[in-house]
Amino acid sequence: MKRRWLASIGLCAAALAAFANSFSAGFTLDNRAIILEDPRLREATPQNLDLIFEHTYWWPHGEAGLYRPATTLSYLFNYTVLGNGEQSAGYHWVNFLLHASNVLMLYFLASRLLRDFWPPVFVAALWAVHPVLTESVTNMVGRADLLSAAALLGGFLLYLKSAESAGWRRGAWLAGLMGATAIGVFAKESAVVIPGVIALYELAFWRGRQQARGLLLGCLATLPPLALMLYQRAQVLAASPPAAFPFTDNPIVGTDFWTGRFTAAGVMARYLWLAIWPARLSTDYSYSQIPRASGGIQDWLALMVMLVLASAVLLLYRFNRTAFFFAGFAFVTFLPASNLLFPIGTIMAERLLYMPLAGIMACLVLAVYAASARLRMARAAPAVLCLFVLVFTLRTWARNADWQDDLTLARSAVEACPRSFKAHKILAVALLASDPGHSNIDAVVDQATQAVALLDALPDRLNDAASYRLAGAALLLKGNRQADAQALPLLLRCARIASAEAQRANPNDDVHRLLSLAYLRLGQTQQSVAEAAVARTREPMNPEVYRQLSSALLANRRPDEAAIALMEGVFLTSDQSLRQDLLQLYRNGLDPRGCATMPGPNGPAINPACETVHRHLCKAAAEAIQLSTGIGRTDIAASLRNGAAAQLGCTGGE
Repeated sequence: MKRRWLASIGLCAAALAAFANSFSAGFTLDNRAIILEDPRLREATPQNLDLIFEHTYWWPHGEAGLYRPATTLSYLFNYTVLGNGEQSAGYHWVNFLLHASNVLMLYFLASRLLRDFWPPVFVAALWAVHPVLTESVTNMVGRADLLSAAALLGGFLLYLKSAESAGWRRGAWLAGLMGATAIGVFAKESAVVIPGVIALYELAFWRGRQQARGLLLGCLATLPPLALMLYQRAQVLAASPPAAFPFTDNPIVGTDFWTGRFTAAGVMARYLWLAIWPARLSTDYSYSQIPRASGGIQDWLALMVMLVLASAVLLLYRFNRTAFFFAGFAFVTFLPASNLLFPIGTIMAERLLYMPLAGIMACLVLAVYAASARLRMARAAPAVLCLFVLVFTLRTWARNADWQDDLTLARSAVEACPRSFKAHKILAVALLASDPGHSNIDAVVDQATQAVALLDALPDRLNDAASYRLAGAALLLKGNRQADAQALPLLLRCARIASAEAQRANPNDDVHRLLSLAYLRLGQTQQSVAEAAVARTREPMNPEVYRQLSSALLANRRPDEAAIALMEGVFLTSDQSLRQDLLQLYRNGLDPRGCATMPGPNGPAINPACETVHRHLCKAAAEAIQLSTGIGRTDIAASLRNGAAAQLGCTGGE
């Protein structure tokens, strides 16, 4: 017993050593939207609790078909109850404590199945410090994996206790299993495999156990929380906008069934390689880093590897039931995210390997010990496994440094996955955000154009409009005619992609404003006005749209319409800078009578009594009413209509 306590302390210490430099990592990538920008986390109120259970995981930013209220509640606990707010360390500590708990539960499970002292220690130690787990531990929003794994491991241990008990004690253990299952499935959907793991265990050790009754009761205990989650999830998703699964995130979405399964098998081989050799790690494997299966030698080789491994696992059922269980555990826990049953939101992600990796590491330990025994080198196994633990720890320490901020993370992704369009896109965005003065604009343009170069061959319906928008906007920031000319075709392609059916749910509306700017700089003023007018209908609450429309109209020698455009913006957005632009426009001679401006308590003001101004105001009010009605803001339309009639005296439909 003393040795086990010491082993437990040593495992926690090993995990802490591997992740000690992760606590300073910031809110990178999805962490910002899911934690910092979720209004439900600001206060622990009944209203916010209702919002957490009534909306999806990504609400209010978008839809990905995910329902994980238990995970969101854990962020609320950090943000409000613990008072961590926008300080990242507290979130990292909770993640680490969850991971350490999972490591201990894996150790207890392995100790039940492996009779010797050291093999379970190495199983848990290898898993505790593995570099692939950084995307679940160091990455704050990897908590969904940590919670679902805790529920799975804890629930399975509770099941084993229930199978060994009788009477009220069995009922208590089964109640615990039911509770653990509820936490797991409401934390992440992949926890639905809990009954599958239970069934796998009884299959593996049926001869010595024959726990038909225990198996039945265990599976029945998991059914109520599973049914409740599926019902609640269906209700929430039905009331939410449809989830979008872009082809560029998972090219399997756009393939036929067999090509998709063939590709998924090849991806599984990649996961296995990462488990053994995690030298190159990335947060993204999007198009075109992993090509779809085409029947080439590499595809057939990957398939053959997977078939050989599957055959080996089946043979283990006869020769080594423990190894069979751990191999099956890895497969069963990975199956929901494998793209074999159905396409998911990504073709590959290291976080999906969190729980399956425990089974893989157990198989590795058993294989090393078996090889050592066969070679009659008993001391070789601990030495080799200690070396693995040391190397994994050092690699995890180095990988944690990549998670410090968006820039370091994006650079590591580009280095590891140079053919991922999204890796280049993320790096371009990070570079842009890192330097408000845009002195690094050439580097931004380079990464953004590399992203679109990887996408360019795709048809519009499968493409990513945001990448073209980013590249075009970056070129416009350079501010020279050559860059403007290069930006124009990129922005036109963005507009075509955004209008394609696959992109209608999430259009890049501001592309028309950028197109207007590009046309204006190239001297094509009529096209500039036309694009700015489209932008106004797409983004009527964006003040920059009205400023751009006014500039285009002025360049097209239509100053009265330019003034009206600025007034529309003032009416709809209340942006004070638009008012200043309008004052400047009147001062530049737009009003021949010179009455457009007058002294005010805070400086020069617009004079509504001036005939020119009054005409502009009435016209702008009429168009603003039409725009606000078009976007369903009848409250704004009614207020403008009443104000135009009562305060301005606008008649005749204006």
